[in-house]
Amino acid sequence: MDELRGFACLLLVSLHVVGHDPGVAMRVEDDSWFRYGVESWTFVRMPLFTFLSGLVYAMRPARRERLPDFYGKKLRRLGIPLLTVAPAFFILQAITPGTTASPDWYEFLTIPILPYQHYWYLQALLLIFFGVGLLDAHGLISRPRPFIALSAVAVVLNLTFANTLHKSVDLFAVSQAAYLLPYFLLGVAFTRFHDSLTSGAARLGALAVVVVGTLIHQATLWDLIPGEIERTDAVGLLTGSAAALVLIQLMPRVSPLRHLGHYSYAIFLHHMFFQAAVRIVLMRVGAEDWQIFLLATAGGCVGPIILQRLASYNPWTRTALLGAA
Repeated sequence: MDELRGFACLLLVSLHVVGHDPGVAMRVEDDSWFRYGVESWTFVRMPLFTFLSGLVYAMRPARRERLPDFYGKKLRRLGIPLLTVAPAFFILQAITPGTTASPDWYEFLTIPILPYQHYWYLQALLLIFFGVGLLDAHGLISRPRPFIALSAVAVVLNLTFANTLHKSVDLFAVSQAAYLLPYFLLGVAFTRFHDSLTSGAARLGALAVVVVGTLIHQATLWDLIPGEIERTDAVGLLTGSAAALVLIQLMPRVSPLRHLGHYSYAIFLHHMFFQAAVRIVLMRVGAEDWQIFLLATAGGCVGPIILQRLASYNPWTRTALLGAA
């Protein structure tokens, strides 16, 4: 599992090094190999993070008698960095020369309630933890049938409301929560109903879905199929879900990835500070794109590791920067 966390971190950091659009981050064009590389993992990146979150949650689920304690821990772990790390990055991005995106200052006031950068994930995950935790604490999804019913609702939300809500006022990243909920529940199911999801037929089916979904996605990236597949389309949902099941069972032991996985949350929270700093310096000195990509990705992974080690020495910085007790 730590290898998968490390792998997901590499996918996330490299995406932000390249940037979502030609005018940001590395400023590479849409037909760049770098952009093609990061877009090839669109259906895997955040679904894999969320699948792992659900898997771990199911090992220690919410209980009725300890529900307030469960909520308090999640608020500390996710909510405090939302109120400290996200605003810090906003300020740094706004005042630093050479950044490729200058946020409007009014957005600073909306950080706790509206999506900002990748920190929307904290809001969405909080909603999922609170909702699933409440159902779990009252024993409503402990058996297969009600769990399947909830999963069906999650699929409908992913395929319908996630896109609709995303285009409106996305209060507390509710659309992103709708997008991620099926993957979280799949992680829970992998822990609770492990035998059903690891049978020979399930493995073969998941692998077949990954192959077909990847071929379809690649065909759209190469303009062999007209149009664009959204991450909330059926192809995206099936491919992301199947990829998580395949990777959790077939991922080999890789020491560097396992080491990154130990620091996955710090990397998620703080990689933007470090990759952006390395990237800006390298772009100013005229480094080549491949050098920028490799060194900025490395900086986005190594920097947060060092930061976590330093922050862990003091309880205040440990809580403020990492949401840890």
